Amino acid sequence: MRILFTAVPATGHVLPLIPLARAARAAGHEIALQTHPSMGVAAPSIPPLAAGPSMEDTLADVLRRTGGNPMADMPAFAVEFFVETRLTVGARDALATAREFGPDLVIAEMSDYLGQFAAAALGVPWAAHGATLPLAEPLAVQFGARAAATYASHGVTPTAAFAYIDPWPDQLLRPTDLYPAPRVPVRPEPHAGEGPAWQRPAFPGREDRPTVLLTLGTVVDDPPALTSALDAVTTLDVNVLVAPHSDIDPSRFDPGQVQVAGFVPMRDLLRGADLVVSAAGAGTVLSTLSAGLPMVLLPLGLDKPVNAERARATGAALVVQDPAEIGAAVAKILQDDAFGTAARTTAADINRIDSPADVLVKAIERAGARS
Repeated sequence: MRILFTAVPATGHVLPLIPLARAARAAGHEIALQTHPSMGVAAPSIPPLAAGPSMEDTLADVLRRTGGNPMADMPAFAVEFFVETRLTVGARDALATAREFGPDLVIAEMSDYLGQFAAAALGVPWAAHGATLPLAEPLAVQFGARAAATYASHGVTPTAAFAYIDPWPDQLLRPTDLYPAPRVPVRPEPHAGEGPAWQRPAFPGREDRPTVLLTLGTVVDDPPALTSALDAVTTLDVNVLVAPHSDIDPSRFDPGQVQVAGFVPMRDLLRGADLVVSAAGAGTVLSTLSAGLPMVLLPLGLDKPVNAERARATGAALVVQDPAEIGAAVAKILQDDAFGTAARTTAADINRIDSPADVLVKAIERAGARS
């Protein structure tokens, strides 16, 4: 079977697809990843299909067309960004590359309307794949209406997904969460690299101290927040691994206490960590919980406040609103194993969810039943 995976060209949108794509390749299926070429580094061994604008070009187009402030009306901006610009700029190329590949099945990341468009135009069954929690109903309605109008300009009628593959565990869902297709839970997995495992730097003479992983993710660009967070954590007698940002001045910190990593697969970063401090990105929250580690969360915009609240509800996280509060929160978690116990319980629950390989079999069966 030929399976096309598609995603918006952002790390947090591409990486959740990778475990399922690797499972498909291991099962002998022919796969490809349709997204902007800038995402090739996230999955270097998966054949790429170039389609759609980059994130930077998408933002520039939205600002040019609307002339507005994205933060002033986030729902309207999201519709323009994820639906209007990406379809207007990329629909023809996405359809052309998809037609050349000739998929039997499309797995489209939840906010990638190019993949959904190509599947509808080709008459191929498709499933949505979650990244963050599902869109709130009013926003989902706006996305769908705008997509249908743009599809129509190409003579294409939207088709419904036969499944929604969801990496969010049941205990993190909200009663108000609504899914656009039958939900199929899949076990979330921290991103794993394709080469040798990254070796964590040593903390000579400090091996007995707890290690705190500090990461604001791959999207947040807030050096002052990162530096303030690091200032707060280094007041404690802990080792600190900072990733993936390299824009801090390491000379300000004791090199025996602080080590800085580049872009390293999350699975490698989590090995040897005792606690994670992050901006509450969906991938980081799910990866940390799947590893059974507690966390301190400083939610920085978009979906992150909701992600943080869901993590806190498990008992495995503390949420702060100011970087200066991080030190006290880290100390509290290190002193109270209730957070670690909750994280390990959540990890055990996550481990019982179907693996990507098992979910792939279910998806193919459901696609066959619908075709």
